[in-house]
Amino acid sequence: MSRRLHVGRPALGRMRRLTRKLSLRARVTMWATMVVAFAMVAAGLGLLLGLQHSVWGDRDSTGRQRLADVTALIQHDRLGALIPSNGGDDDVVEVLDTQGKVVASSDYDMRPGSPSGFPNPLPPQVLAGHPTTLRDLGIGDGGDFRVLARPIRIDDRPSTIVVGVSLAQAEHTLSSLTTGLAIGVPALTALVAWTISLTAGRTLRSVETLRRQAADITATGLHRRLDLPACQDEIHALGVTLNDMLARLDDASVAQHRFVADAAHELRSPLTALRAQLEVMSSYPDPDRDPRVAAALLEDTVRLHDLVEGLLALARSEDPARPRSQVAHVIDLDEVVLAEVRRQRSLARADIDARRVSGGRVRGDTEALRCVVRNLLDNARRHADQRVRVTLGECGGTVELTVSDDGSGIPAADRLRVFERFTRLDEARSREAGGSGLGLAIVGKVVTAHSGTAYADQDPAPDDGGLGGARLVVRLPAAPPSG
Repeated sequence: MSRRLHVGRPALGRMRRLTRKLSLRARVTMWATMVVAFAMVAAGLGLLLGLQHSVWGDRDSTGRQRLADVTALIQHDRLGALIPSNGGDDDVVEVLDTQGKVVASSDYDMRPGSPSGFPNPLPPQVLAGHPTTLRDLGIGDGGDFRVLARPIRIDDRPSTIVVGVSLAQAEHTLSSLTTGLAIGVPALTALVAWTISLTAGRTLRSVETLRRQAADITATGLHRRLDLPACQDEIHALGVTLNDMLARLDDASVAQHRFVADAAHELRSPLTALRAQLEVMSSYPDPDRDPRVAAALLEDTVRLHDLVEGLLALARSEDPARPRSQVAHVIDLDEVVLAEVRRQRSLARADIDARRVSGGRVRGDTEALRCVVRNLLDNARRHADQRVRVTLGECGGTVELTVSDDGSGIPAADRLRVFERFTRLDEARSREAGGSGLGLAIVGKVVTAHSGTAYADQDPAPDDGGLGGARLVVRLPAAPPSG
């Protein structure tokens, strides 16, 4: 027994793995159809067995009645050679002697003394009085009969009354029912499967519609809501719950963006003032103070000021409540790039090559895109050994900005991760040696908000015309030509 269970478990496991690969609609259809098919087969078998029991019982009652009628004839000494048929043309009644010869019969062709059409000797269960089905008998019209027998004495001679009730009509009825079930059950099962599949498909269509709408809602579109189905059912309740969740996420997102924007805005003014004071201190050094302290404070203040500017630009770009018209200006990106290159050259230890910067016009937020260029150049300047190259051009409706350096590059496994917040690679994990870990994250967010893409790659080797280090690429949709 345990071995059979052990053998059955792998087959059950394979079936479970197979069903997991099916869609929910297919699984619902399959299991529901199996249950319905099992129920219909069980009902069909029950109907067939019940009808057979009823027909057999009716035939047995007819046989017992015929036995009683013939017994009454014998007891009243009215038995002749021909036993009245009593309306059952297919039934056969014979009275046999101890040799199995016919004494009387309901069949005109059976003469007294002729051999009986029933088996000789009769089966023990028949002689014991139990109705028994005997097949292919050579009595009447032939075929199968329910046979009953009763011993009796005629003129003090032992005899046997044998009744054969034909099963031809009963078997025809059962055969017709079996054929009907064999055709009807599969057809009805197929109809049920089609109906269940159609109903499940229509039900799940609403779920799929909600799923597609939810998938289209991004972090910058949390103000959108799902279209609810008209029916007040469980799918409608699911949609209401999802819309409530979107409303809470939208409120949290708006509060987060407002906090970042307000904090950055409030920090902007004091940092600007502090930066100006430190620049004055650096320009007019006090002999009683170490000039390196003012220079270090100025460098940290500039970095903090740039970070606040980046956060403010990021908050403006991601703010879902801000109308797009406020940031939808046509910008000469080459002017932004060249202005930032001039600024970076005053700070850079590396040489910045901007000879490959050509015209490129995009539509967006000037401050946000200036922050993108600044962060790209800051990143390249920190990691370059000596050289940084900036390339800008427009091709096929796309403006591409590339910033390359001759540093150690970015490992392939980290090229997606560098655009995540607070990501620092091994050579720049400290804030003293590297940035805050937000620069490239701000680049990715701002570029995405402008319907663009940003990615990191490896610049070709110097022998192939590149610098051999990291290459950061930003692609933005080009602004349509004016006029």
